[in-house]
Amino acid sequence: MTDPANRDYSRSRAVLMGTWDYTDFDQVLAVERSYDRMRDLLLDPVCGPWPEASIVPFGNRPTLGTTRVELIDAFIAATDVAFFYYVGHGIYDHRERLYLTVGDTRTDPNYTAATGLPFEAVRDAFRASRAAVKIAVLDCCYAGLATEEYGRLSADRLPPVSGAYLLMSSGAFEASWYEGEAVADAQTYFTKALVDTVHEGIRGGPAGLTFDHVFGVVADRLVEDGRPEPGRRVEDHAAGWVFARNNAPDAPPEPGADPDTVYREAYRRETKEGVERLPVIAAMYRAAAAAGHTPSMNRLGQIAEGRVQARMQGIEPGPVDGAALLEATQWYTKASEAGDPVGPLHLGQLYEERYKDQDQALYWYALAARRGNGAARERLTGLEQRIRLGIDASRQPGARGGTDGEPRPARPAPAADAADATVAGLATGALRQRWLADWDGSEALAFAQCLDVLIDACGGPYGEWAALDEAERARIVTDFTALRPRRGDLASAARRYYEAVGPGNLRDRAARLRHRAK
Repeated sequence: MTDPANRDYSRSRAVLMGTWDYTDFDQVLAVERSYDRMRDLLLDPVCGPWPEASIVPFGNRPTLGTTRVELIDAFIAATDVAFFYYVGHGIYDHRERLYLTVGDTRTDPNYTAATGLPFEAVRDAFRASRAAVKIAVLDCCYAGLATEEYGRLSADRLPPVSGAYLLMSSGAFEASWYEGEAVADAQTYFTKALVDTVHEGIRGGPAGLTFDHVFGVVADRLVEDGRPEPGRRVEDHAAGWVFARNNAPDAPPEPGADPDTVYREAYRRETKEGVERLPVIAAMYRAAAAAGHTPSMNRLGQIAEGRVQARMQGIEPGPVDGAALLEATQWYTKASEAGDPVGPLHLGQLYEERYKDQDQALYWYALAARRGNGAARERLTGLEQRIRLGIDASRQPGARGGTDGEPRPARPAPAADAADATVAGLATGALRQRWLADWDGSEALAFAQCLDVLIDACGGPYGEWAALDEAERARIVTDFTALRPRRGDLASAARRYYEAVGPGNLRDRAARLRHRAK
């Protein structure tokens, strides 16, 4: 049965869990609004609606109490659909296991396992259930850790029609973002995008929307807005389970339709259909591009680079050269000449990474930055600094590599003198040991993870970090670790550190640290 309006949810259970009032963590009112929006969505006719009796609220629990028992009870009662949603702070322990927080969850890592709900408990509850479809939606920091060891939601032996679907707002060691209170009706970005997409529907989509349909649109909305890219894990047939009615079903565009309609239909097919349909999809993009539609031009450039095909096949794209490189360049150039802010960013990347022409890369990055493209501004700053210092980021020892085979950064344990400098920067040996307890006492692991997140926070392989020499990097890492950032808050701490130093000021900071050490 594909129509949610005709589905009986009396044998299903939806456990909704959210925490926004804490003893140790920051209060996040955006979480409360997101929790309410998810509940309202299930009660909306677009999703069935679900009956009140099938929704089990775990809202703003002050302590764990009997939560684990109630969770198992709810899912044992579900024979059709078992649905779990969590929004709030996510943390992890010294074994890198994800925990969902409640009101009295401690920030002290010694109490993580005692005061937080391990996601493993959610998996155990799913395994106890005979529900045919099992869905988990996690809107919290480090949600990607839910796919780590023992990541299946289902039991070992599944009914013939079983399936499971896990949606995550962030990667394994990434923060999940939310709107500040200055925004009216602030919400978490992931839940807001998910609920908005379901309410609005997907133009050109089918009458019934699966989580795969919704996820594709949500992921693109978030990435285009500069938010963390969400993740998913699918087992068995769950990708085909219809979650909601499409509020905006459209027939495919007729010949002569406006370019934006053609683009949306081509993009819908790109995210839904197999790679064998790519020639038809490309033809639709070309039709829209011929009418001056710049997003279609950029999409054709992505097709020429092989990025679209790689995404449809679920693989990493390889390097582009020859005729394909020339075609991608031509499409991005057309988009740039038409005033698009994304085309010149893509051109800058091609000239920097493939043509090895830094002057042209600077020109295109600067053009994109003037048109308001923040990613281009970041790339421009990093490239300008490397040029001033005569540094080639792709050839530096320890440069961050990508998925195309280039070397990744070395993650060595700190040398003795660097370790001594870090210890000297801590107030006492006891404080240092307490900080290292986050990493099970491993100094090498602490430094390696601090280095990784700091590289990302400072712009990555083509950002400002690449403009530093090895001595400067060591001083910056030492300075950052002297702040004793908590492992559970590492990504946010690195961003705050970079913002405090100020973009473009890393080398000056390193010089001041060197002078201070003397």
